[in-house]
Amino acid sequence: MTNSNKIIRFSTAVFGFTILLAGGCTKVPQEGSIAPDVIYKNRKQFAISGLQQNIGEFQSSTSTLPLKFEIMEIREPGGKPISALSEEIAVIRYKEAIDGNETPEELALKSDTVMVPAMAINENTGVLEIQEGNKIPGGEYHFDIKVSNQSGSTVLTDALVVEFKEQDILSWSPGMAKAPEIVRIGDSPNQIRFVAYLNDQPLPGEDIDFTKDRAAGFKGTFVDDADNGEIWNVKFPVKPADTYATWKITTDVGGVPTVTYESYNFNFVIGLPGSYEVRLYK
Repeated sequence: MTNSNKIIRFSTAVFGFTILLAGGCTKVPQEGSIAPDVIYKNRKQFAISGLQQNIGEFQSSTSTLPLKFEIMEIREPGGKPISALSEEIAVIRYKEAIDGNETPEELALKSDTVMVPAMAINENTGVLEIQEGNKIPGGEYHFDIKVSNQSGSTVLTDALVVEFKEQDILSWSPGMAKAPEIVRIGDSPNQIRFVAYLNDQPLPGEDIDFTKDRAAGFKGTFVDDADNGEIWNVKFPVKPADTYATWKITTDVGGVPTVTYESYNFNFVIGLPGSYEVRLYK
């Protein structure tokens, strides 16, 4: 074989190898990927309407970082409207550090009021950020969330399911006959009527008192002792706070009325404005 033929065959082989190498390169995936382990640690979550909360911890993933998050769809299987989740509400943002001794005028200079959605997703962490003062109705909300990185994206159907409650009894003293109850009476006024039942019979408002340890209790303004309970004006949401109720108990001992006082504590929360009745049982 002549040298020229050897050169031609060598050149052809190199050219063919180059083509194969180039063709192989087109099959190498782009750096980064969405791994199958993209998921939230706890899919089912609970929230209280009206309160500020951050919900949803994303599981550590082998996907290439950074990840971006976006809500694609929200559903409420019970038919509740979802408009309250995107409703914009006023939120105070502080521009400077607050030391707690500011006058109202000084606070105004250190802060801005901005309008933000009642609920949004943090695009960098995947956390649902819910603002205080939201009007989200109680219900079960299903969130489809898109997770993206430099290589692509995937949509997680029902990535988070958040059950909202409008009010809740968190704890109560074992000395009570049964758990307290919260009943919504109407949309106004913004009040709570506390009704104390002794042996299933309602007591007049003057026979129950919340003055003991008030600093630890719910925030409100006393209105009146009525025949059917003690009435308080409140600013909603009513946040969780250990509250003491002192009962005036009158018993007949040998024909002589005897008065004793017993205190019991309970913890409750009410998220949405309105008129409520809180029923306590002894």
